[in-house]
Amino acid sequence: MHNEGEALAKWLFLAGAVVFVVASIRAGDLLFTVGSVLVLAACVVFLAGRGRPTRDR
Repeated sequence: MHNEGEALAKWLFLAGAVVFVVASIRAGDLLFTVGSVLVLAACVVFLAGRGRPTRDR
């Protein structure tokens, strides 16, 4: 069971990544955009895997 602070932190982490993607697109910097999209993808993959039980549990 997750507490409210952890859930809020997850949403803020994702929101921050989205803001970086939007800012990089607006700046027109391809390297910044690619890096921001990679960070956003990493956030999604990491957070999606956090709720799944492992075989060890």
